[in-house]
Amino acid sequence: MARLLDKFNLAAFASSFRLIILTRHFFKRLFLNETVFFEEQMIGKVIGIIAILSIFPAYVADSLLFKYLLFPESGRVWAETVVFTTLIMVLIGLITLFEWDVIFIDQKDYANLMPLPIRPLTVFSAKFISLIMFLGLFVVGINSLSSVVFAMYLSESKAYGLLSAFVLFLTHLLVMLAAGAFVFFTMAIIPGIFTILLRGKFFQRLSDLIRFVLVAAHVFVLYFFVIDTKWIERWYESLQAIKEEASPWVMNFPPLWFTGLYQVLMGNKEIFFQKLADRALLALGAVVGVFFLVILLSYNRHLKKMAPEGVKHDRPSLLKRLAEPALNLIWLRNSTERAVFWFYQSALVRSRLHRNRVMSYLGIGVAFTLIMLVSTGKYIWKYQAGNMLSLPLVLTFFMLVGVREAANIPVSFEANWTFRITENPDRWPYFSALRKSVFLFLLLPLYGVLFALYGTIWNIKAAGLHCLYDLAFALLLMEVLFFQHKKFPFACSYLPGKSQLHVLWLVYLFLFLAYILIPRWLEPEVLAGTSHFIILYAVFILIAVALWLYHKFKFYPKHNLIYEDNPEPSIVELFHAM
Repeated sequence: MARLLDKFNLAAFASSFRLIILTRHFFKRLFLNETVFFEEQMIGKVIGIIAILSIFPAYVADSLLFKYLLFPESGRVWAETVVFTTLIMVLIGLITLFEWDVIFIDQKDYANLMPLPIRPLTVFSAKFISLIMFLGLFVVGINSLSSVVFAMYLSESKAYGLLSAFVLFLTHLLVMLAAGAFVFFTMAIIPGIFTILLRGKFFQRLSDLIRFVLVAAHVFVLYFFVIDTKWIERWYESLQAIKEEASPWVMNFPPLWFTGLYQVLMGNKEIFFQKLADRALLALGAVVGVFFLVILLSYNRHLKKMAPEGVKHDRPSLLKRLAEPALNLIWLRNSTERAVFWFYQSALVRSRLHRNRVMSYLGIGVAFTLIMLVSTGKYIWKYQAGNMLSLPLVLTFFMLVGVREAANIPVSFEANWTFRITENPDRWPYFSALRKSVFLFLLLPLYGVLFALYGTIWNIKAAGLHCLYDLAFALLLMEVLFFQHKKFPFACSYLPGKSQLHVLWLVYLFLFLAYILIPRWLEPEVLAGTSHFIILYAVFILIAVALWLYHKFKFYPKHNLIYEDNPEPSIVELFHAM
């Protein structure tokens, strides 16, 4: 009997140990993406991001509740809570969208974990616990300051004691965690359902499109909390009448549900809030249950994929089969340039990792364009002026910055060694092909859509001239971003910590403002006459030719290409010192 108990205890200990190891693995993987690489950087950057994000909700909470330091709260604070809960749910939704690819256990996880003596229940439990830890970290961190504001201001208004203020502090964190969990798992269900229902490229394209639209929508909604606060103020005023005339549409607004839960936990016994609290708990339990169901169905599908099967080779599309000979004959005369051009095309068009990186940046650009349209007023479609002129510049800026970042991520390490052992002494074709591929597969389609948009609003001539004008600046920006670029695009090993976006954001901000304001300031003069337009293009052609000659005959012959992106010496020395 004692031996049996020892074996049982040993098995329980081994199971618990596996659960802890897997939970730690899944939790770290939520952060080990293209932005963070080193564990030390992960801790520092996550703390920095949470600290920055916590300031904004605290500022909004202070703006909403400051009046209660001057006047007693008379049962109307629930309206401010609805506004604040909406903000938190939007922030958590945006964070979830950037984690879409790692929320579910993917086929690589199954391939690595299934041969091991680990029960599926252990794998599912570890994944779920890691998600809860991730969610709790961000929700508690983001609300760390705002919870103090709520507790301090409301306790002062209601003359609460210290213990009641502490309970209010915990209540705020608990409700925001519940609201964040609802948004997190609701967002997580979307790609899971698509994984089950759809297959192959169609699923990937549709999932990427939905993610792109949702990122743009979340950033656009945040604009009303940051700049156009009058809309929030009008919405807050309309909330006051909800209790008396609660329409079905209003009762289906999720932030209102969790506001009801907030009020019930604070001791409010009104039937209106009790109904909302019941909906909040029911909705949270439902999305968590559906999430587990989706995991189970996804597990069965991945098991089917684990069966041995032949290697699949995607056939090139009909358009590529028709265009490739013409491009090779006319535009890609150099054999090296031709080979890397089609390699870059596969990375930009067919690689989901790189496509998502570019689409994420472009989604932020679309959100900015929507914000610009809203801020220009109701006459934006009537006059050929205002922020409407800057839309192509905004979109191309974010898209090209996304390409600049995506080019640092390798498509595969096999490509790294293939290009390394076959390197052409004339290194410029590797980078001229990159510019040609970005121009053909990204800039031209984007400006084709913009030309169609402007053509329906303006006349064809005005739309064409405006697009050609902005296209020249887009090409100039591309030259600036890839000036003296030595890392082999899409094939160099990648250390995400060296991107330094958190350090160089001010440089990108000034570059963005200059890129938007200078062309907009010059455009009326340039397009005033045909001669001015020709002179502008002549200047840009001279700049392009000068840069082409500099890179081809001076820079690249004297510099080796970078295939291995090594960490900074200071980081290596610090690592060895530890």
